[in-house]
Amino acid sequence: MKLLKNLFCCVLVFAMVLSLTACDGTDSAVQPEQSPEGDPQTTPVDEPAVTEEKIVITDQLGKTIEFDEPPARLATTIMPFPYIFHAVMGNSEYMVGCNPSSMKAYEDSALKYMYTNMANADTSWVDTSFVVNVEELMKLKPDVVFQWTHMPEEIEKMEAAGLKVIALKYGTLDDLEAWIRIISQLYQQEERGEELISYFHESVDEVAQKIATLSPEDYPAIIQLYYDDLMVSGTGFGNYWVEQSGAVNPAEELAGDDRKVDMEQIYEWNPDILYIGNFIDIQPSDILDNKLEGQDWSLVQAVKDGEVYKIPIGGYRWDPPGVETPLMIKWLAKIQHPDLFADMDMRQEVIEFYKEVYHFDLTEEMLSEILDDTQN
Repeated sequence: MKLLKNLFCCVLVFAMVLSLTACDGTDSAVQPEQSPEGDPQTTPVDEPAVTEEKIVITDQLGKTIEFDEPPARLATTIMPFPYIFHAVMGNSEYMVGCNPSSMKAYEDSALKYMYTNMANADTSWVDTSFVVNVEELMKLKPDVVFQWTHMPEEIEKMEAAGLKVIALKYGTLDDLEAWIRIISQLYQQEERGEELISYFHESVDEVAQKIATLSPEDYPAIIQLYYDDLMVSGTGFGNYWVEQSGAVNPAEELAGDDRKVDMEQIYEWNPDILYIGNFIDIQPSDILDNKLEGQDWSLVQAVKDGEVYKIPIGGYRWDPPGVETPLMIKWLAKIQHPDLFADMDMRQEVIEFYKEVYHFDLTEEMLSEILDDTQN
């Protein structure tokens, strides 16, 4: 009898506990840990939670590619890709293969000081026309390969070998921003990607505000020699930095084979300033001293005034779209409108940019390599 009485008491106490819990409307087994302020605790941003969700990338062909985790081994045929990747990710071991032209630029650029591991990237699997040797590429065991959208056959043969390929498109500011976002999403660095894009626009806007005080009559006419044999920059991204820096390009409507001109056309345009791209070996002295066979540049106004410049190479060549395009625009604006930008010190601009974007302190020697050879 005493045993039954004790058992009844235990059941009664247990029932009262269940009743109180139900009245409170909570289940202690599923409640989140509470912070001192009463809010659920969240995972600190510097220690991201590990999830089982896949990383899903939509490339610039509209194709989706899934990854279980950020790729540990990356290869790219795309020439400016390494320095854009470095701006997002910093020095890393991720890049196992790149274009031979990327490596040539790397050896001539400031990137070699910042991204030291890139020196180990293999270049034997792709040529400068972006054609891939799949057999050699497979030896690198890449988790992802980046290729141009306009190389569908190359993409197909890599995918047929079981590789994951992300296609990127060349040519516009929107394309550049897409690259940054794809890289940052792939490596779960979205906040860093947006920071870079915002910094890009803020830097360009600094120039735009001053350029807005000018009238179109104040804009000099410029020509850029893009490739050998008088190939000039026409339609495309080049016109973005021409417009943003306060200049006009008389070749702006030319595209394709029409960009290859003769000296008669150059005489007709008679540019105030001549820029030489960094994809060709011609130097300002070759034109200023009339060293090029079959080309008489002495009649051109830019040459008469000594306004002939080699476009710099910083982390990469400044000609195509990239993270250093704001520096390109500032450099151009300083040349084209020296009075308006008299207070802008390009050496200081480059130093500050490298600190902000690459978290890297350039030495005076490194800085001179970028800026001091533009008129030699």
